[in-house]
Parts: sequence; structure tokens; C-alpha cells
Amino acid sequence: MGLGGARWPHGIPPSAGRRVCFTSVVDVITNGTEVFADVEEFLRRFAATKPKRRSRLALAAPVAGIQLAALHHPNAFARRACLGFLDHYSSDCSVAVFARALADPVEPVRHIALHSIACERCRTDDLCASDVVPLLADILRHDPSPEIRHKTIPVLLRLSDRDSSARDAVERSTHEDADELIRDVATRALAGEHIRSRKMYERHARNHRD
Repeated sequence: MGLGGARWPHGIPPSAGRRVCFTSVVDVITNGTEVFADVEEFLRRFAATKPKRRSRLALAAPVAGIQLAALHHPNAFARRACLGFLDHYSSDCSVAVFARALADPVEPVRHIALHSIACERCRTDDLCASDVVPLLADILRHDPSPEIRHKTIPVLLRLSDRDSSARDAVERSTHEDADELIRDVATRALAGEHIRSRKMYERHARNHRD
């Protein structure tokens, strides 16, 4: 059982979300417990550091504490901030954290977890499709947010050349998803169409009705 009650493939829980603006960390991390005090202090210093010097400061980051806070900090904004830091500066060793954060009860946290687990730009190691695809397929099938399910479709298809079950998951959504727009987008994606944001498809549907 994952965070927020979500069930994961094999019963084992292993993050294009919006990137965290580090200049806002000082404002949003205000209610942390004593357990996360070191993490909060580090992120405050990080936010106050000039961008050109952040990479050096990141070498001294309390990574284990940030990983813990990304999953268990009581403040959802803090969890997002921690995931954002890990995405940029400790992505290779935080894949399991991103995977568990996919089950966060707060949707914006899941958005950045989805981005973090799927993004390969900040990684040195290649993403292991066999580890990630079952998680993403589960998200596409069960996440309550249509927006998150929508974002999962192109990620799965990008990994389909490494794991054929990724395409199978998208094909299944064309007739199983309760959301008509998700079914339509999945069909378009399988046909090779570039997938735009859900808002654009919603706007097009409204204009078509009018």
C-alpha cells in the first residue's frame, strides 16, 4: 500500500510536472516539524543563494533528509520543494522516492513526482523502463486525476521501445478509461499525434460544441 492508500504493482512501492521555483521555498516551508528542521534550513539557504553558486551548495545537501521529507513532510508545498531539489540535484539515487511520491494524496505533489521519475535530462544513468513502466501503467489506470493520467500517456509511449507493456497500457486506456477525453487522447497518441496539454483539448472540445 502506497501513500494515500494507492496499491502498486507487485505490492511494493519503489516525480511534465511543474518545476519548483526555489525562490518561493522560504515562503512555503513554515510549518515543518523538528525532524525536518535541517532540511528546511538547507532549502532556505539554497533559495537565498545566487543561482550560479547553487550547484556547489547542492554538494552539501542532506540528501537522505530531503528524500524523507519529500515523502513524509506534513506540508505539501515542502514535499514538492524537496522533490524539485532531488529532481535537479540527486535524480539518479531518488527514483524510488519519486515512485513512492506518485501515490501522494495531494495532486500537485504527484505532478512533480511524475515529471521527476520520467525526466532523463538530469540523470547520469539511463532510466530502467522495466522498473518505471509498471508504475506509470498503474497511474494511467488508477490515478483519480485526469490531468495526471493525460500526462502519463506520452511518457509511456516514449518508453514503449524499451518495454512493450507501456504501449499495451495506453491501448487499454483507449477503451477502459472513464474519461472520454483520455480515451481520445490515448487513441491520438497511438496514431503518432503529438500530445498537447489537456487544457488545449478541453478548449477545442468546448469550441466544437459551441
